[in-house]
Amino acid sequence: MTTIVAHRGWSGAAPENTLAAFKLALSDADIACIELDVHLSKDGVPVVIHDHTLDRTTNGTGFVQSLTYEELRSLDAGSWYAPQYHDEKLPTLEEVLLLTKGRCRLAVELKKIGNMYEGIEQKVIDLILRYEMKEQVVLSSFDHDSMKKVNEIDSSFMTGLIFLGNPTLLLEQLQYTGARSISIHHAFITKALMDQMTEHGIDVGVWTVDDTAIMARMMDLYPAARITTNYPDRLLNLIRGEAALR
Repeated sequence: MTTIVAHRGWSGAAPENTLAAFKLALSDADIACIELDVHLSKDGVPVVIHDHTLDRTTNGTGFVQSLTYEELRSLDAGSWYAPQYHDEKLPTLEEVLLLTKGRCRLAVELKKIGNMYEGIEQKVIDLILRYEMKEQVVLSSFDHDSMKKVNEIDSSFMTGLIFLGNPTLLLEQLQYTGARSISIHHAFITKALMDQMTEHGIDVGVWTVDDTAIMARMMDLYPAARITTNYPDRLLNLIRGEAALR
């Protein structure tokens, strides 16, 4: 059965990566997982925001890592989406863990690039262990060395590799990093790839699918896949519509 992943929370109906978007995603029990992005503040606090810079989704400017947590906390992270969200702040990962504990799975993407955010893996792992949520969380990244580091710190964590493209030597990459899942842009998913991953027990997710026609095609061709979307309501309607016809 298709697994619904709310991309940056229910970001089609609330400002992405805010508590408002996460609470909305939690409002429907059929949304199995929430995806979010984690950076480090200047003083090393794991904070939730997608971009490496503040300009698009806050009233701040510059790099996330250039401001302390208290400075980041003073920013407005909601008005860009709609005026009624002017009180939304950049949440910490800790706040999101507290909100979601025992309620849904989390796909936590570490926004590691090059030498940015040294030590982010240990800080995130420590938080997840503090709240006893290891079984509820999968850690992922486009930086596959970051996932190898997670595996070296604690190999019992579920980790995933994110791809934009058609990767070669995929099984070898998974073995090298210790990852047990992949997330790939929907345009690059094929039956051969899905069959290969299924054969080797690798969990497969596709991102980011907002068009209902593409959702329907993904559900038909790859019913066991996770589908990440900004509009979980569209996917919910398709799934419930199919169920009603049975």
